[in-house]
Amino acid sequence: MRRNPHTIRSVAAGLVGVLALLGVTACGGSSNDTTTTTAAPATTTSTPSGGDESTKVFDEQIQRELQQVGCYKGNIDGILGPASDEAILEFQRAEGLSADGELGPKTEAALKSAVSAGKKVCTGSSSTTTTPKTTTTKPNTTVAPNDAPCTATALLKGLPAEGEKITRFVCSGGWAAGSLDNGSKFILKAQNGAWFAPSQDPCGSASAGLDPSILEAGCGG
Repeated sequence: MRRNPHTIRSVAAGLVGVLALLGVTACGGSSNDTTTTTAAPATTTSTPSGGDESTKVFDEQIQRELQQVGCYKGNIDGILGPASDEAILEFQRAEGLSADGELGPKTEAALKSAVSAGKKVCTGSSSTTTTPKTTTTKPNTTVAPNDAPCTATALLKGLPAEGEKITRFVCSGGWAAGSLDNGSKFILKAQNGAWFAPSQDPCGSASAGLDPSILEAGCGG
């Protein structure tokens, strides 16, 4: 049977159009298929690896918040020591929290809630001259067994020289780091329930595996 040349050309043109359409679809040429991602803003109190459960940050802001709820009676000077530890303990006792002197996630959440509500939690005597009765009542279950209390009192015992004053510190994963009032920085490692200076400089080749918050607080410029 003889085919009409015009019909053959029409069919061929139709096939070419279909194939062209399939080619465009397969290549995903539409701009609607392109996706973009936006990085989340950085925070000052959490870290990528540790998270709120294992990373604790203490600074001048904590003094201010403790003062607002009536638990810290001293000056807002950024010097963290026994008075700040006792203020945290007093807050925990008043709120019925586990009294360990550490700013864990439950304590921090309760403190921020009390500040937001304008609540006076502590109504007792001044905490500026009281030495903490205890620095911990339970082990921190989020890190290694050789963890040490994440308190200014405990950290001061591990610093090389006496008389040094801490202005900010971070604890994470059995390590602690921070700044002193003279501008220098420190890194300590927990061992047998106490803090010690590590045998190798963590800011050099021995930094592998350390939480970024520790390296930033103890090694950063």
